Amino acid sequence: MTQLTKDLKAFGNKLINLNTAIKIIKNNFNLQQHTELVNLKDTLNRISGENIISSINVPAHSNSAVDGYAINFKEYSNGNKKFKIIGKSSAGHPFNKKIQKLKSIRVLTGAMLPPNLDTIIMEEDCEIINKILILPDNVKKGINYRYLGEDIKKNSIVYKKGHKIKPQDIGVLASLGIKKIRAYKALKIAIFSSGDELVDAGKPLNKGKIYDSNREMIKAFLSKLGFLVTDLGILKDKSDIIENKLKIASINNDLIITSGGMSLGDEDHIKNIIDNNGSIYAWRLAIKPGRPVGFGMFNKCPIIGLPGNPAAAFITFLVVAIPILKQMSGQIFNKYNLIPITGDFYYTKKKGRKEFIRVKLINKKNKLTLQKFPKAGAGILTSTTWSSGIGILDEKVEEIKPGDKINYLSYNEILN
Repeated sequence: MTQLTKDLKAFGNKLINLNTAIKIIKNNFNLQQHTELVNLKDTLNRISGENIISSINVPAHSNSAVDGYAINFKEYSNGNKKFKIIGKSSAGHPFNKKIQKLKSIRVLTGAMLPPNLDTIIMEEDCEIINKILILPDNVKKGINYRYLGEDIKKNSIVYKKGHKIKPQDIGVLASLGIKKIRAYKALKIAIFSSGDELVDAGKPLNKGKIYDSNREMIKAFLSKLGFLVTDLGILKDKSDIIENKLKIASINNDLIITSGGMSLGDEDHIKNIIDNNGSIYAWRLAIKPGRPVGFGMFNKCPIIGLPGNPAAAFITFLVVAIPILKQMSGQIFNKYNLIPITGDFYYTKKKGRKEFIRVKLINKKNKLTLQKFPKAGAGILTSTTWSSGIGILDEKVEEIKPGDKINYLSYNEILN
């Protein structure tokens, strides 16, 4: 506990609780309000800028779910099991004649149904003799009948403002005949890494240098999420160079994301530069990994400073940056679905900080179980590719034993 006290009050600043930090951050930026019309084929990962309302019913008419024969159930329920077959209805080619009493038509899947036929019997359950349909016992009313509008009702809200468009949503919109939607404009985000030790992939790696993994990883995340990315490259640990780049980036972008330079080392300049040109709203969070993550405003442009350690940058991007990005982009941010799952490992932590353990969800003896990556260092990036999500240990937790429940959050849930 002595170490924890020093940890919390180091350099005169108490570490900030993650939930408190997120609230502070969200209260200090404005949501974007600019929208544009987007062709349906280009709407993947875009955020709806208005409620999307259906102008039609889906399906547009009652139809058959199977190949079979359509009858009036009331006639059947009166004891009639024989119906004369008078025609056929197939998808796109409806039967338009009037249906008389004790008459049936053959229907194919998707075929429009006449108004007074409300039950479809699969053809393999029927017997046909000289165009006479002979039905089995125990036919139930309405079987294999798709009702008009049973999927989507006319004038109903299909997607609310702030909905992120997924591939299946594009299918739904196409089924409504919608060619364009109004969407929020994609955020423009500038990104750079800071550090004299960093080198771009493909260049010679001299003594004391490392390849820059964070920038490429965060760029890929941002592209996957649908943002427009400007890559400012690697900036040397020179205060004037970093400040000039930030000033240029702040003019043409909605947000800046940096990697490295947010801690308290001699060459960590970014936090001080933000302080001198704007405000730091949250910095040094009570989390592991990723304590030096920060958020502020530089020259009236929001800026997120991620740690330099790769695994820490990965975790803080997921748990700090993504909620901010979702809200800034206009997306509805629903509370994450945390699933309590049994762990199979021992682990100890300090009370008072939230920890995010890289874990893998496995089937162990027919039971869902969480395994922990064997190493816990903030610089071990392979832990992020091995794992399927994060195990979240709240501030009050000090020890985890095999058999204990751990709140599990999958990467897919975060990136959805």
